[in-house]
Amino acid sequence: MKSLSGRLSWGLALSLIILLIMQWAIASYAIRYLTENQVASRLIQDSENLLAGIRFDEAGIFHIDPKRVNVIYQRPFSGHYFVISVEGEKYVSRSLWDGDLAVPEVKPGVDVQFTIDGPEQESLLAVTHGYRKQDREISITVAENLDAFNAGLRQFQWIYGAVSTVVLAILLLVQNLIVRRELKPLKTLRANMASLERGETDRIETLGPAEIAPVITELNRLLATMGKKARRSRESLGNLAHALKTRLAVLNQLVEQPELKALPAIRQSIQDSTEAMRRIVERELKRARLIGDALPGQRVNLREEITLLVQTLQLMHSDKSPDIVWHVDKDAQFIGDQEDLLELLGNLLDNACKWSRNRVVLNVSSRDGVVFRIEDDGPGCGPEELEQLTRRGFRADESKPGSGLGLAIVRDIVESYGGNLTIARSSNLGGLSVEVWLPNR
Repeated sequence: MKSLSGRLSWGLALSLIILLIMQWAIASYAIRYLTENQVASRLIQDSENLLAGIRFDEAGIFHIDPKRVNVIYQRPFSGHYFVISVEGEKYVSRSLWDGDLAVPEVKPGVDVQFTIDGPEQESLLAVTHGYRKQDREISITVAENLDAFNAGLRQFQWIYGAVSTVVLAILLLVQNLIVRRELKPLKTLRANMASLERGETDRIETLGPAEIAPVITELNRLLATMGKKARRSRESLGNLAHALKTRLAVLNQLVEQPELKALPAIRQSIQDSTEAMRRIVERELKRARLIGDALPGQRVNLREEITLLVQTLQLMHSDKSPDIVWHVDKDAQFIGDQEDLLELLGNLLDNACKWSRNRVVLNVSSRDGVVFRIEDDGPGCGPEELEQLTRRGFRADESKPGSGLGLAIVRDIVESYGGNLTIARSSNLGGLSVEVWLPNR
């Protein structure tokens, strides 16, 4: 999609080019038109002056008074010529020397203006006018060389074109500066949106031009509404979960009643049902928490959170005292919900601690987003089990504690962020390797 700045720049540039070309063409035409009219007017005056010097004697022989002939028509190939036609006979100026001009004969009162080639192939502007004198029809054609004018016109066109090009470049530069200045609020808005996405602010602060101010206002209103709905949804789900857990606790107490100890089958069925309901409540409560992901995330301090999480896991698995080694690249950052991060890393590191012999490694790096790689030195999984690990409720070893929901919850979180989850055998430690990539949002 083309940028608004580019479209404005190209539109104005095209308009200016068309305008300057039209102006160049109109100026050239106007100069030629005015000059040719002026030359034609002078040629008509010369024609009338020649007519005044024409006479016919008693024998009908044509004569012209030399005093009426301008000296320029006497000099050979001077660029000024005339041809007088009298009833089929031609009398030409001395400037034509032995040459001639192919000119028409017209009736009295008729004027014709045209261009022809001269005796030296120069361009001539000619005017032919028809007269009647002493009962004779006379056509007088007077012509003038336009080569000097054409050369001057071409020089003017080149100069005008060069000046127009410079003016066009200056106008485009000025226009570009104006467009950049006027679109600067949009760049500020973009930066503000990026801050909103990174969680540095919870609303768009930039007002922007009057044309987009209503859009910004509506976006802020939408963000506020989404935040309120997300909070209400979480509160409702929390209340529901609390109510369900309370009822489940009552059922678990009832199972311990002496009356049910005599009915082991029923007692076991109730215990299995309550445990299944407890898992469902926990699963759906954790999944529902991800709706907060629709709102702009916050920048989470990875080193601080991972430090606290590792300390907690070492206490939880104090019987094994796992060696948890972790490293965070200085440019790695997570932008999102803090609870999502703790849920994600907590499940992955907890699984790694359960299955490891002693060593767990966590590396956090930056790659068009953030990459979490967790490896352990445990027994790992076969190819068939690798495909089943993220299936809800799947447990590779029933003897290990857990509900089988950990990796399924991790998958839900990763998908909600538009990331990728890769599970394979660790080439470094020999156990399981889990890589999570989350894009910059």
